[in-house]
Amino acid sequence: MVDDKTAHLQSEVNRIAALLNARPIQAGVVLKDDDRNIYIDDDGRYHYDYWERGRQRVDHVGDIDEALYWFACDIAFDIGGSSSARHCPRDQDPRILMWAKQYEVLNRVNPGWATRCVRETADLLRRWGRHDDVALLPNIPGRDG
Repeated sequence: MVDDKTAHLQSEVNRIAALLNARPIQAGVVLKDDDRNIYIDDDGRYHYDYWERGRQRVDHVGDIDEALYWFACDIAFDIGGSSSARHCPRDQDPRILMWAKQYEVLNRVNPGWATRCVRETADLLRRWGRHDDVALLPNIPGRDG
């Protein structure tokens, strides 16, 4: 039996997936073979996680907005990667188009999420010592730290 919170989560997952022309995932079901999951734990915390080869690799925990943000980010990243693979000129770094498309797609769902994604990606790149790569991201306020 699905409770009201899980039903609401599924409704939001379906809404976002439809906006992005993507396949929704089933809320409340944890699959462990190269799968993404979105669910509510026994303490009422929302999770968006990823399993690879039977091991949990990523587990984002927070409120419903956090879980939906990570779900949308992953879909947008996949869309960006596919778009870049098909349309990127040979003389251009494919990440430019990938990250631009990810931003564009997320912006359609939630402009705040799009901005957050660029800023978080920039922060990751800086932490990894890839400071020059930050310039490949969409040029939004706050990108450059």
